Amino acid sequence: MWSSFFPLLATIVSVAFAGMTAKQYAERRKPYQLLWTVSFFMFGFATFAEFYSIVWGWTPLLYRLYYVASASLVALMGAGTMYLLTQRRLANGFLAFTILVTAVFLVEALRAELITANFVPGGVVAGTAMPSSVRLFAPLLSIPGTLALFGGAVYSWWKTRTAYNLYIAVGAAILAGAGGAARGGAAQFLYIGELVGLVVLLWGFLKSREVHRPAK
Repeated sequence: MWSSFFPLLATIVSVAFAGMTAKQYAERRKPYQLLWTVSFFMFGFATFAEFYSIVWGWTPLLYRLYYVASASLVALMGAGTMYLLTQRRLANGFLAFTILVTAVFLVEALRAELITANFVPGGVVAGTAMPSSVRLFAPLLSIPGTLALFGGAVYSWWKTRTAYNLYIAVGAAILAGAGGAARGGAAQFLYIGELVGLVVLLWGFLKSREVHRPAK
């Protein structure tokens, strides 16, 4: 199916950039580089799961892991941005919250009784196959993560006028909009929105690397 092209391409892009940020972390050992690396690998897993579901259909385990990863990766991106832009203790608190909620979220998702009737072949399932008791964890991660990523980028741009922060803010807004559209029933925008948002977001991260590269 042609719609599988977008999540597959997003997988390739996200894994490639995860390799780049992993190299940065190996060289400089900055917390935000590690968190971005983990979140980009998680993004790659989530988009590959979408590709797999379009071609072969969902499996219960794949869907459970996908649902948790797709919500928590945004919070990890936000935590990485906080390590880059804010005081360490604030970033530590945000990361601790993210890890704790993600751990509980994962446990509940793994033991939840799925609504497998909503595994529509080739369709965007989003959270519709999860019971409401598990779905409530997703906004606890995605909303603070998006606010940290988008808000931190806008605030930093306002103070420094560095262009990379605008790219990060726009990329975060596109990803949030694509996810919101899918939850609102306009699922056709999810896959292309993920790809476009990812490219814009990663471009901002690369430009930030140039700005924060230590002088030789």
